[in-house]
Amino acid sequence: MTKRRYALPLISLTTLLLTAAVAAAPSLQADIARRQSEMQRWGGGRWEGWAGQLSAFREDVRRQLAARPAEIKGLIGRDGFLFFRGSLEYLLAGDLRRQPDGRDPYPAIVDYHRQLKRKEIDLLLVVIPAKPEVYPEKLSAKAPAGGKPYVVPYTRKLLLDLARAGVESVDLLPAFLDARNGSGEPLYMPQDTHWTNRGVRLAARLIAERVRRYPWLAKARPAPVTYRLRPAASIRAGDIRGMLPDSEKMRYRPMRLSAQQVVGPGGKLYEDDPNSPVVMLGDSFCGVYHFEDCRHAGLSAHLAQALKMPIDLIMAHGSGPRIRAQLSRRGAAALAQKKLVIWTVAARDLYHYWAPWEKVKVP
Repeated sequence: MTKRRYALPLISLTTLLLTAAVAAAPSLQADIARRQSEMQRWGGGRWEGWAGQLSAFREDVRRQLAARPAEIKGLIGRDGFLFFRGSLEYLLAGDLRRQPDGRDPYPAIVDYHRQLKRKEIDLLLVVIPAKPEVYPEKLSAKAPAGGKPYVVPYTRKLLLDLARAGVESVDLLPAFLDARNGSGEPLYMPQDTHWTNRGVRLAARLIAERVRRYPWLAKARPAPVTYRLRPAASIRAGDIRGMLPDSEKMRYRPMRLSAQQVVGPGGKLYEDDPNSPVVMLGDSFCGVYHFEDCRHAGLSAHLAQALKMPIDLIMAHGSGPRIRAQLSRRGAAALAQKKLVIWTVAARDLYHYWAPWEKVKVP
């Protein structure tokens, strides 16, 4: 009797490893389930259906952009809120995976995750929501109530695709929308693109909650450091205010900012530690309150306070997608000290970033 031969599908080792990684990580499974649920609830199982629910809001955003000269990068919202043109353009983004000329973030992020994983370094992606994602009603009367459904569905699609590839992220947007109407200052400065002290501290708490679950943390932090907080204040005009014509700029007075500086043992203000096993990569969202304004009160400082250990920070203004190269330039010996890379990226840089999302070699 002739034996029947069956052709088995060829599955790459990378695919098998990624499938196993997702199956073994409860947090990844939860990410995937949550974003699938969002798509079903707000899009009927289709991303295009979700975007269609936002058509009136998106059309109003498009109208506001068209009514403003393109060279003016600041737009006037409601209740004293100003918005950056680039953030509004991001609201209108279609499928982020279909951007031409290397602007699709997915290949670079997945490649970076895989390179780090081969060196037994974890990657945690943190996408920082754009201000109009959190306060869309300050931009348009046609915004969905409370920012739900989320006004940029294709960012959720990208995060779902990344989770399926094994890339874990800290999802700030749901918590920010839940907290935005709480007491005290808003989560973002009205006249600036950046978050406030309240937004910084909420983000630090959410990131710390995930970092504490890594099994290597206790060994990497043999002597916890006790930090305390000290009130501080400063004045900031606002970067969007500076983008307005002079005739409009004068309507907005400089903002009074408050913060909590992080203070270490002996009363010394917190300083980042390049030898820390945890490194944070980012742009001006990591620099605000830390290297300017109130100082020593930024995201890395508050994450250090929550984890009871200093953090290494590498930041450059406007360079969230490209900041990885600075870590690579430190060399293999410096990277070998790391257990975790926290890569923070401003959501608006996921769309039409000024340069391609290049793959960066990990030494």
